[in-house]
Amino acid sequence: MLGIFRQFARALTGKVDPLEFALGILFGILLGILPMHEIDAGSGFLGLNGLWLLGLTCCLVLKASIPIAVLFAGFSKLLAILFLDVTAVSLGEKLLNGGLPESMVIGFSQSMPSLQLHTYWGMGTALLGISLAVVMFLASYLTMRSKLPVWREKFGQTKLAKALGGFFLFRIIGRLIA
Repeated sequence: MLGIFRQFARALTGKVDPLEFALGILFGILLGILPMHEIDAGSGFLGLNGLWLLGLTCCLVLKASIPIAVLFAGFSKLLAILFLDVTAVSLGEKLLNGGLPESMVIGFSQSMPSLQLHTYWGMGTALLGISLAVVMFLASYLTMRSKLPVWREKFGQTKLAKALGGFFLFRIIGRLIA
């Protein structure tokens, strides 16, 4: 929780760029919607969904904001449990039972079983997760790119920011952030 607070504080003080936040949102949504565990028993990589591991690796390599990714992963996992999983299974069933060429479906099953794209849930969550993540990434990046400098300036000039800057706790947090 402190990490999330530090990230927001760093963004307001100008030490995090909008791309880092937007990438955190992108990978958070993707990781929250994709199932972590293998769907088809025995076909995962180390017992995990290979596509989920690929998303996590990209999140770390591209230096996305980890606290933002965790926050959005939790939120999208909650939405997935409530209603997105049913939608994903339906979408995956439609794609695998006639929407995609037969050779592609067989290829997913034989050559890339750890990605779990040969199952209804795996294919549906992959397509749904990627499409939702890309839309939210674009919206958040474009918004933050134009609004973040204004927010930083407004926040730095408020009485609240000046008053909080004098407190001992916020001085320590400021040193931790720097």
